[in-house]
Amino acid sequence: MYADTDFWLALLKADDWLADRAESKLDEHRGELEVSLATFIELFLVEERFAFDREEATLAIIELAETDVDPDTVFQASAYIDDGLNTFDAFHAALANDAILSSDQAFETIELDCVALEGDTEN
Repeated sequence: MYADTDFWLALLKADDWLADRAESKLDEHRGELEVSLATFIELFLVEERFAFDREEATLAIIELAETDVDPDTVFQASAYIDDGLNTFDAFHAALANDAILSSDQAFETIELDCVALEGDTEN
């Protein structure tokens, strides 16, 4: 069963009105839950508003749900956010491995080869 971000937020937030229900559903469906990369992206987008630790949330979700998402990608995206990238750029960079083709100057602030879309120079 796919568990969307609302479910995980109910478990992560200290005072969520659905926390008890989410705990009950977690017990009922333990071992059946699935998540995707979209779950982690959405969680990282709302993390500041709801004040939970990205890495602790990632560890908990990976432990509780089946996923084909590489945890290293999620943790690398989290580190890139700490380095100042926005959530989307952080996931693009984490998925890019060693190099990215882009005109976005945000990638120049991290250790990633950025092949400039607008010219032949590499940074």
